[in-house]
Amino acid sequence: MDAQKDQQLQLQNLLDKASDTTFGQKHNFRALSDYASFKDEVPLQFYRDIDIDALKNGTADLYWPGSVDKYAVSAGTSGKGKHLPITEDRLNSDRRFMRKVVLSYLRQQPNIFKLIGSHLSLPGSLEHHDGLAIGEISGHTGVRAPKWLKALQVVSPDKLTRLSFKEKFDLILENAIDANLKVITAVPSWILTLFQEVLKKTGKKSIAEVWPNLHLLVCGGVKLANYRPHLEKLMGDLNPYFIETYGASEGYFAFSDDFDKNDLKLITDNGIFYEFIADPLPDEESMSIQDTIPLWEVETGVPYAMVISTNAGLWRYAVRDIVEFTSVSPYRFEVKGRVSEMLDDYGEGLYIYEAEKALNKAAKQLGVQQSAFTIAPTLASESEVPFHHWFVQFTEPIHADTLKKMGKTIDEHLVEINRHYAIRRETEALSAPKVSSITQDDINRWMEASGKAKAQGKLPKVLRENVDVMG
Repeated sequence: MDAQKDQQLQLQNLLDKASDTTFGQKHNFRALSDYASFKDEVPLQFYRDIDIDALKNGTADLYWPGSVDKYAVSAGTSGKGKHLPITEDRLNSDRRFMRKVVLSYLRQQPNIFKLIGSHLSLPGSLEHHDGLAIGEISGHTGVRAPKWLKALQVVSPDKLTRLSFKEKFDLILENAIDANLKVITAVPSWILTLFQEVLKKTGKKSIAEVWPNLHLLVCGGVKLANYRPHLEKLMGDLNPYFIETYGASEGYFAFSDDFDKNDLKLITDNGIFYEFIADPLPDEESMSIQDTIPLWEVETGVPYAMVISTNAGLWRYAVRDIVEFTSVSPYRFEVKGRVSEMLDDYGEGLYIYEAEKALNKAAKQLGVQQSAFTIAPTLASESEVPFHHWFVQFTEPIHADTLKKMGKTIDEHLVEINRHYAIRRETEALSAPKVSSITQDDINRWMEASGKAKAQGKLPKVLRENVDVMG
């Protein structure tokens, strides 16, 4: 079955199953026969459009058959932020997704015995309030892992989901050092921190001396390419395989099914119907009136915002991630950033994926290798001109002269890429960018100060709080 037929079938199955829900009756799901009628009948949805309070109060059959007692934290903490509903159908889709990942690995590396040994994962925490389980999606999937997989873990996922991040990290560190570790599954930034702490604790020079049989790293949450150079350097002679997964609180969408490629294959037959908005605008009001197209109409090289309908009761929900297709046969893409990640504090209208493109060009031009970065829009006083303060993590120590050259080169590329930025620079409404080097310790310290030290915590691309923590 081809991807278009997959997607048409997914849409019809979703509509059929939810036809008797409150939302399905309101939008006449039984009468919708194709994508065009679905698009005309159901408006684009954002988090503000979901009646989460009604779901949490036990209202059944609202967006999907049954009631919902599990929620994934999309932002903030378990008590605050966005909470997305998780249904049994959604969890079943998650399991199917993970099976696809495993089967893809086995097609490329048929010897499953290389994976038999200790596994390490870092699931998010779950909190229970009034009969509801609320936490990061990795926590929900961790406690639902098969018994055979739980038995391989150096620490039980059930135990880890009940601990604070520091408690679980320390416990994993204590139990993993002497284990015959074969597989690690975690956000790449925390794998890097784990490697650094293990080397400090053991006094070894590389991870190869600690875990010589480490064979596979399964990463998600932040872009693997930003951290892989650091990880490879710390591993020494080890040459494990990497699999990158792309998922969110709303669902699991794609993964790297080829060890020799950096893009991701979109999964089209697993309870999610996809739509896309070309060149998305950053605010919800503007985005809501932009046109959407189905998967089978996308083109390569165009930035799209992703819109999904899922078996968790999300309907035409704007995920707000920006993806760019590298292939349409099969459908493969790269994740470029977030629609909302835009620097426009001083009228520069700069998307983060444009900033990242300029950074990558500058790094290549100067012969340095960078990974994570964040940008703080800065105005020191009313008598000064605002500027962008870039905090960049490099794989090697960087000389002050190189940092100055980085700022100048980034500036030159941004002027070429973005006309709003160019106008601000030409009229001196925006000063030249400044680049500072940061370490993983700096990033961890910022996340701790900002309350984001958790399994799926990540450094934002635009830094607006606790900037002083970066130095």
